[in-house]
Amino acid sequence: MREYLSPRDLAAATGISESSLKRWADDGVIAVTRTAGGHRRIARAEALRFIRERNARVLRPEVLGFPAAALHADTPEDALFDALRRGDQEPALGLVQGWFLAGRPLAWIFDGPVAGAMGRIGRLWKHGRDGILREHQATELCIQAVTQLRLALPPAGDDAPVAVGAAPRGDPYLLPGLLAAAVAEEAGLRAVNLGPETPLAVLQAAAKERHATLVWLSVSTEQGAASARAGLPAVLKALTAAGTHVIVGGRYSHQLAACRSPHLTFATRMAELAAFAKGLQTARRP
Repeated sequence: MREYLSPRDLAAATGISESSLKRWADDGVIAVTRTAGGHRRIARAEALRFIRERNARVLRPEVLGFPAAALHADTPEDALFDALRRGDQEPALGLVQGWFLAGRPLAWIFDGPVAGAMGRIGRLWKHGRDGILREHQATELCIQAVTQLRLALPPAGDDAPVAVGAAPRGDPYLLPGLLAAAVAEEAGLRAVNLGPETPLAVLQAAAKERHATLVWLSVSTEQGAASARAGLPAVLKALTAAGTHVIVGGRYSHQLAACRSPHLTFATRMAELAAFAKGLQTARRP
């Protein structure tokens, strides 16, 4: 995977003429750096930003560091479900990456085809003994896809707000936190994902240390909800005093509805987290 591309590389990937790309680079539409010899170089993340914002068609995704299978599909959930059920890495990752290249927000990808396909995968245990195998296999493929998408996002600035998140003790699920971190990063935040089985006291300490503007808590199990109910009031009191916003989501987040705080928000979809994170960014602008 190349860190920088030339205008010729980007032209090969998209079919846009090299001369047009050079002109846009000189006009500031595409951010470039210059080599010692004066040649334009485009950071991969900047090339992807340009492609997604312009809704440019990608003809050769491999030039951008994606597999050739990274092409948009007309039946997203069905296609992804079939690939995940079979454990086929290239088509599964290619579909997710293809929607990203096509300009789809990460929240759309995660709330739509990923959630739909993984929900169907999670019900396979009712129809055969290998259902758990399929679910674990599909989860690993989704983790790979999300990790690659995070690497494709432009890095947040050093002064960007920090978001810290985790799943509580009793919640072993890794994927929801990774999805939340990716959504926060796409919104321009610096995300720190502490992962599953995290004591809330550790989450509170990390938020304080990083001067977090936003804390997310993913609650996907009944046991996780029970441990969160026990520790969340104290954490909310401390974080609210620091001006930190807390957003709670997940399958069992409704079991925390009794918790109250002016800085506490409940979310049922990644799109709500994305909107909240973007709102924090907007509020910072003069």
